[in-house]
Amino acid sequence: MSEQYQNVTIEQLYYSYSDTPFIHDLSFDFKAGELFNVVGPNGAGKTTLLYLLGGIIKPKAGQILLDGMPLSSFKRQALARIMTIIPAESNIAFDFTVYDIVSMGRYPYHSPLESLTGKDREIIGEAIEQTGLTKYEHKVFNRLSSGERQRVLIARALAQKTSILLMDEPTVHLDIHYQSDIYRLAKSLAHDKNLSVFMISHDLNYTSMYSDRIMLMHEGRIVKIGIPDDIFQQELLSNIYGTDLSVYPHPKTGKPTIWPD
Repeated sequence: MSEQYQNVTIEQLYYSYSDTPFIHDLSFDFKAGELFNVVGPNGAGKTTLLYLLGGIIKPKAGQILLDGMPLSSFKRQALARIMTIIPAESNIAFDFTVYDIVSMGRYPYHSPLESLTGKDREIIGEAIEQTGLTKYEHKVFNRLSSGERQRVLIARALAQKTSILLMDEPTVHLDIHYQSDIYRLAKSLAHDKNLSVFMISHDLNYTSMYSDRIMLMHEGRIVKIGIPDDIFQQELLSNIYGTDLSVYPHPKTGKPTIWPD
């Protein structure tokens, strides 16, 4: 079982790559059962924030709390049982099968030389089935399409049995079929599995359609946090992205859709 730390609180977070601050005084939270999406133009600090949340880099000031416990107090293996980062893409040097890749999610629960147990294999099978990969489990990962590979990375995260998923632009190289597929899966993991799903995205329309809450960032700062209707305002987006944008209600859902003028 994973450690059930699910609610993440960020308090006055700062980070800099040099003497100039890059992340400025960020304070927000996200929680179990929620798909929380971060949007903003290039250079806004989105990926840096994800690396801070994942413990890959350490803040210069402020703190990140998991159910009130400082992120810095967790050892690496313990943290790997609580949260996982799902990258935008993964370059695998060897011809591992889908099953091999998904089974890597069980590594935080074993010493390097330990074999997989029957329980591990059950969890791996569930993750593969949940992501619709059963017919691919013996195929070579590197020979799959981009959308299929992304699903494998999500399955690996599910096999890791963490309660917090950090997704870094998971649809960036995918066609429209796989984009909607990944967003539906992310929302299902939040709502049906009660996971905390934190996502970075450049696709404003999918973000609007599937997110519970959205944080808009610009130049390392929070501009606004709210539901899609709060964030996707024509004047606000045009100012932040530096281009004229129009916002219209979706003909079926009524959610905001964003288009360049």
